[in-house]
Formats: sequence, structure tokens, C-alpha cells
Amino acid sequence: MKLSERKGEEVLDIIADLIDPVCAIAEDAGELFEQQEVPEGMTSAGFFLSRVRKALPGIIRKHKGELVTILSTVNGVSEEEYTANLTVPQLIKDAYDLLTDKDLIPFFGSSAEGGSPSN
Repeated sequence: MKLSERKGEEVLDIIADLIDPVCAIAEDAGELFEQQEVPEGMTSAGFFLSRVRKALPGIIRKHKGELVTILSTVNGVSEEEYTANLTVPQLIKDAYDLLTDKDLIPFFGSSAEGGSPSN
């Protein structure tokens, strides 16, 4: 189930459960979204991808627990159940579903561009 499909009081519980792990990851991933001058000969997309490629493995390793918390919460299962059934294809699917949730993209898009959701 997509996060944007959740309704009622469950929404408040989900947000409460996600604040801490999302903020912990954001502290380390924030530099990915800082504006930097694109080196000559690179596209902005290529430069961003090179920065992600360099930073993401460390972020994943450091924040395994937070990532499990986020993905288990979004999927409505316990962390133990999520971890016990986690496979590479499942992780890719769950991450893809979360990152392509059309109702959430505008929120994350404005944040990733250095603005606020109200900009």
C-alpha cells in the first residue's frame, strides 16, 4: 500500500513513527541536496548521480535500522517481519514504490531543490 493511500488516525501514527528515522537519515544525506557548481564537462544530472553514488552506500550502511523502520512502517508490518522477509527484489520494489508515490513527489521535490513545501 502506498503511503499516500493511508487514511484517518493511522496517518498520524505513521508520521509520528517516521519523523525520527527520516530526520536521522536527512542529517547525513543533506549535503546531497546542497547546490554545488557542476564541474566542467559534466551535466547536472551526471554530477548529482556521482554524488549519490559516493554517498549512498555509507548512508545505507549507517542507517540500516532507520531504513527498516521507514519501510516496515510504510508497509504496515513489524520491523521483525519486514527484516525476516527482506530480499533484494523486495527492497528495490519497496524503495521504488515509496519514491514514486505521486502524491508525495511534490513534497520531496520542493525539499530536494532547497526550497520549502510552501515555495
